Amino acid sequence: MLFEGIGRIVVSFQQTEQWLSEILALLLRMKEKDDQFLVSAAMSFGQKVDLLIELYPKRKPHQLQEVDLIVVKNALSTAEEFRNRVVHSFWAIECADENRWIRIKGSLRGRKGLKLSKTPANIEMLHECNRSLLVIREWMIIETSKIEEATKTLKAYMSDGQKINHGG
Repeated sequence: MLFEGIGRIVVSFQQTEQWLSEILALLLRMKEKDDQFLVSAAMSFGQKVDLLIELYPKRKPHQLQEVDLIVVKNALSTAEEFRNRVVHSFWAIECADENRWIRIKGSLRGRKGLKLSKTPANIEMLHECNRSLLVIREWMIIETSKIEEATKTLKAYMSDGQKINHGG
């Protein structure tokens, strides 16, 4: 179940990034079907988000709805940060209990040196956050309030590394 939760996070974020590339190819007036892959390969996620914020108000086709770009940028950036935390954590079986998974995250904090946080893996949290990623993925058709709620959920689970790790 842990692998499934992590996998869903990875795939949901990947879909978010690909749909963002599709929108950018449209805004850049690229005509070939594979142009979205050029956008995807040529730019980091953050660069894509920045370009979206610049182009969307100027080149948005009439079939796309108006969106709150501040909310969208915040949501997409939060989604990337959450995905990176999940992917760059070390997931392991607890030595004392082979049925219990833990999440280990290391960080270097200047003069304080290496800090390791070790907490129980929260599989339900992964599923809840994946549902939030699915909302954020569809930023161009979802109500702003739902995007804000999904972003809030991801941020709550990332704050101080606390909620991302509680539960079992």
